[in-house]
Amino acid sequence: MPRLPFVYQLTLAPAVIIALLTGLIGYSLLGLAQIRHENEIVRQWVRITDHLHLAMGAGYRLQKIIALPLRSNPADLPSATPEHLEQSAIFSENLLYPEVLYKMPSDLRAFVEKEQAIINNPAGYDPARVNLALAQVMPKLEAFNSALWDRKREAYANYYTRLNSAIADLAETSLYMLLACLFLAVLLSAITVRSVRSRIGALARQARSLCSGNLVPVDAPSTIRDELDELAGCVADMTQRLLNVVAVEKVLQGAENERKRIAMDLHDQALADLTSVARILETVEKLPDRGVEQAGQLASLRKDVVNISTDIRRIIDDLHPQTLDILGLEAATRSFLERNAAGSPTWTLHFEHAAEQALTEFQRVNLFRIISESATNVLRHAHASMGEIALRAVDDHIVLTIDDDGVGIAAFGTEGHGLSNLRQRARAMGATFKHEHSRFNTGTRLDFRWLFTSQREVNPNP
Repeated sequence: MPRLPFVYQLTLAPAVIIALLTGLIGYSLLGLAQIRHENEIVRQWVRITDHLHLAMGAGYRLQKIIALPLRSNPADLPSATPEHLEQSAIFSENLLYPEVLYKMPSDLRAFVEKEQAIINNPAGYDPARVNLALAQVMPKLEAFNSALWDRKREAYANYYTRLNSAIADLAETSLYMLLACLFLAVLLSAITVRSVRSRIGALARQARSLCSGNLVPVDAPSTIRDELDELAGCVADMTQRLLNVVAVEKVLQGAENERKRIAMDLHDQALADLTSVARILETVEKLPDRGVEQAGQLASLRKDVVNISTDIRRIIDDLHPQTLDILGLEAATRSFLERNAAGSPTWTLHFEHAAEQALTEFQRVNLFRIISESATNVLRHAHASMGEIALRAVDDHIVLTIDDDGVGIAAFGTEGHGLSNLRQRARAMGATFKHEHSRFNTGTRLDFRWLFTSQREVNPNP
């Protein structure tokens, strides 16, 4: 089964819970709609019985209003009185209420509509006909009312039964749904936590390994599915880059050690032997019984030996300058410039003591190689009259800048091997390298900078 992306893993549990709760809300709304429907049926029965009671009450009052005059002197009855009109209107309005008519049988409905037209007829008011109509209608209404009450009681009983059942079903379903939500939330959260914790734990172990200098190659994910895969790929790339840096550093360190060994061998063996030969030649040259020609040859030979010794001393100093170990980077740089770049351009040095003291041995040797190679390039290619080398501490960085007022790198079109070597040496000691326009009117600035924390050498042997 393919692994879900990180974002989907985080949102899986909430999405499932939201879906279940949405279903529960929908089911609850349906249950509430059913309850509202049952309530409406009950309210309908209440309205029907209320209107029927009002109509029957008005009918009884009309019978009382008409009965007394009819017994005394029917010929003297006036037209409909206000009270009669009011009660007849109440009778017709409530009896003809749509829900009341809907519940009536069709024959009763036709009879009621016919008789109420006689009862509520102010223009053609006839007390005798009204009284007769009421006498015929009221018994039928009483029978209808009795039947309605029976149906109403049955509707009430069914209502409470269905209501209790609906409430019980709703409560039971809601409880089961909430328990399912709780169970799924715990289960999916546990699965997500386990998966994410495993992946983040692996990344944390790799990061701790990087911080401790224990550099072990890490395989990058074959497929990038989410942010954690991207992070794992970045960690693998960083590890490989550090391994490359350490490899370059070890190569450079090995080269420096070999330079130092060769310089010591030349100093202790070849230079010592040449010095001994020069002294022997000087002694032989002072012997009394030798010719002028032989003395000249000996003097020339001794001079050649001295010149060879001088060249070997220069080679030894180029391989590993003793000034760098004894007096420091600034003195070694000044000695190199005086020996190899005397004349043009004129060099100015600005070395901060604190910045130089913060350098490790590897950084000090590497910076000397960077400075010497840069100064040689300026001397050969830049046609500069001025140069400036500065080493200083800026905020939390150490910065080395080399400026000249020459023709600039742009004059050569593309970067050569010199800049590539400088960039490789900078990378080996964790520094950034860039070249830009010089602070002079023309020329180039080489800028190397690295954090103080980068002075801690990565353990090359984990």
